Formats: sequence, C-alpha cells, structure tokens
Amino acid sequence: MTRSFLAVMAIALGLPFLLLLAIVSSASGVSASVLTNALGLVVMSIVLMLAVYEIKRIADLPPDAH
Repeated sequence: MTRSFLAVMAIALGLPFLLLLAIVSSASGVSASVLTNALGLVVMSIVLMLAVYEIKRIADLPPDAH
C-alpha cells in the first residue's frame, strides 16, 4: 500500500468518526475532555502509523540508496 492511499483512508475513516463524536457528545452532555482525548488519540495514531511506514520504506531501500 502506498502512503497516499493510507493517508486518504485515514482521512476518510477518521473525519466522519470525529464529526459523529462531536455531534453525539454535544447532544448528550458528554464532557469535552472525551472529544479532546479522542482527537489526541487519532492524531497520535496517524503520526505513529506514518512513522512506521516511513521506517519500513527506508529499510526497504537498496543498500546503496541510504
């Protein structure tokens, strides 16, 4: 899988989840820290995923390309 495909999938799956969470939390009286924690978790997950794929890409390069 390419990084651009993974980025599009993360946006396509992450944004609707965050919008749904914002709508539900504002309507049902859930504390604002739940939304903040969820957003932080999503952002950290994306950063971690991109870091792992970047390390994998560098490791898969031929030895003379490092």
